[in-house]
Amino acid sequence: MRFAVALLPLLTVIGCATVRTSPTLPEELSVVRDQLVVYSDFKLATRHRLVEELVALRGDISEKLGVPVSDEPIHIYLFDKNETYKKYIDRHFPNLPDRRAFFVESDTRLTVYAQWGDRVAEDLRHEVAHGYLHSVIPNTPLWLDEGIAEYFETPRGWDGLHLAHVKLLDRQASEGMWKPDLARLDKLTTIDEMTQRDYAESWLWLHFYLQTTRERQALLQQHLGTLHDKAQAPPFSQTVFSAEPDAGYAVLDHLRTLATENHVK
Repeated sequence: MRFAVALLPLLTVIGCATVRTSPTLPEELSVVRDQLVVYSDFKLATRHRLVEELVALRGDISEKLGVPVSDEPIHIYLFDKNETYKKYIDRHFPNLPDRRAFFVESDTRLTVYAQWGDRVAEDLRHEVAHGYLHSVIPNTPLWLDEGIAEYFETPRGWDGLHLAHVKLLDRQASEGMWKPDLARLDKLTTIDEMTQRDYAESWLWLHFYLQTTRERQALLQQHLGTLHDKAQAPPFSQTVFSAEPDAGYAVLDHLRTLATENHVK
């Protein structure tokens, strides 16, 4: 689950514990690749395969979402030891919950902090996806911002398939505990309103619009284009149901297909 947190009065949380502040972390520069500026307290190979994957992620996001790329740097700080990471976070972000990585946005800087652990690839794909998106569309609605990050946190080549989300939603749908409600997601404005199921549903709508038909993908791209060009757009749910009134049933069928094809129980 992604956690909500109440920070100091001057800070604001925006999706996935995105924090508006201006942190500094003096570290020796390790790697610069395109938009990414990577710092670490351990030796990191210039052509490390994870760094290469994160560099490629920018093109994947641009192509899949139909958004431009930016040259605004995304600063990534990597901690080798969990103890060092926690000490830094506790000192500079004392109100944050215990988490392995998070994305920080200020008026002048995009930053990712992460602990180099077993799940660092997933964590960095998610948080760096936030960085790439916010470098071109900083005003992305909460559910869409998180849905995009959840989609792109999956390994490259998986086409955004997130089996844990499929399992959660399929089980709750079969038990009558949940059904898709995009209009409700559109109304969410703060991270503490989002449950793990909301993250899963946000991912499902993204997967549905990016992996089913070219027309659906184009509809999502058009929406993101409007956000980029005009800084605001009508709720995506209005656009969706105007174009496809039965989209809620269609996305549920998509979920069932994913569950069946991937033998999810």
